[in-house]
Amino acid sequence: MAEPAAAFTFKAKARFADNLYRARERAGLSQKDAAARAALTPARLDKIESGEAIPRFDALIRLAGAYSMSVGELVEGVTWKPGWVEDSGPAEYLVSGE
Repeated sequence: MAEPAAAFTFKAKARFADNLYRARERAGLSQKDAAARAALTPARLDKIESGEAIPRFDALIRLAGAYSMSVGELVEGVTWKPGWVEDSGPAEYLVSGE
């Protein structure tokens, strides 16, 4: 049986967290200001940027808006490979090189 999709790998979390941190830095925002723009607490944003938490869909949309970018840009480099399609092996998150 395949592993649940909720099992987001460390590499995928790290890549997303790095994308988010870099987006905030490019926007020239402090964590406090970015959190306010995204209607999040600074503590919540800190957990998301450190890879301790993955935002819900609504928070992801707000974060993208706070940084004037698309959700696709925030998740760049992280994709899902469905498992066992034409002998492709198990399902897994794929993280592209930097």
